Parts: sequence; structure tokens; C-alpha cells
Amino acid sequence: MRDPVEIARQFLFVREVGGQNCGVWVGAIQRVTGNAPPDPWCASFVAFVLGIAFAGKSPLPRTASCPQLLAVARIQGWLSATPSVGDVFLRLKADDPNYAHHTGFVTRVDPDGTIGQISGNTSADGLSSNGDRVAERDLKAAASTIIYIAYPRT
Repeated sequence: MRDPVEIARQFLFVREVGGQNCGVWVGAIQRVTGNAPPDPWCASFVAFVLGIAFAGKSPLPRTASCPQLLAVARIQGWLSATPSVGDVFLRLKADDPNYAHHTGFVTRVDPDGTIGQISGNTSADGLSSNGDRVAERDLKAAASTIIYIAYPRT
């Protein structure tokens, strides 16, 4: 397996072009999961990166659906409240902790609780779950709104 964080960082140049959730690179990322503009693409970015990291044999499903990632991780017993570098994070709705609406990768975990993350279909500040780019940023994870998928690394 190759390092998914380093692979994800190779795509920090990706920006939407020509409309919401559109562009040559965005379209390439979306095609991995069978979706197309104007569909959201954060989960497609995770599938795209893990497909490269695992040479086409990712342990997570090739899906454009954050709720499906959450469901599979729950069934497999891969959910964790404690992040590790390389884990997939899921941002949960504050009013519905059983609904995931954004995803990406954990890039760093600091002792003060700051977590580095990289995701697609986000904003320059990394806060939007429907932005226009791949971006990396720090965040203070609230335990009730972020959960981590500690998928098998072999």
C-alpha cells in the first residue's frame, strides 16, 4: 500500500472549473465512483485516492456516498473516536450523528487536539462540505461531529 496522505497531496491543485462540481480533474475523480457533475465529490476523492494507494483493491467501497462509507465502516467495526494519520474522517451532521455529509483524510494528529485533514469538494479554508477544490487545513475536531474510519492498511 502507498501512503494515501501523500497521494491526496498530489491533487491539491484540483479546482472546479465551469460550474459547481465541474472540471476536467473533478470529472476524472467523479468517474471513479460513477457519478458526474453536478454531483458532490468528496467521497469520490477518497475512493480515487484509496484506489491508487491500494492499486485498485481498496478496503473501502468505491462510492460517492458519505452515508455509505459510514454504514460500511460501522458494519466492519472500523469506526473510531480517536484519529490516526491516514484514517478517513467523516463529518457528521450536528443534529443527526448517524448522517455523514463530508469526508477526507487525516494528515496529522497533534497533542492539543488539532487534526490536519485533506479533502475534495471543500473550500480554501477546508470548512465547506461543498466547496470548489481539494484543500488541506487544520481543524479542532468536536467529538460529536467527526468520526474516523480506521480501515485495514494491508
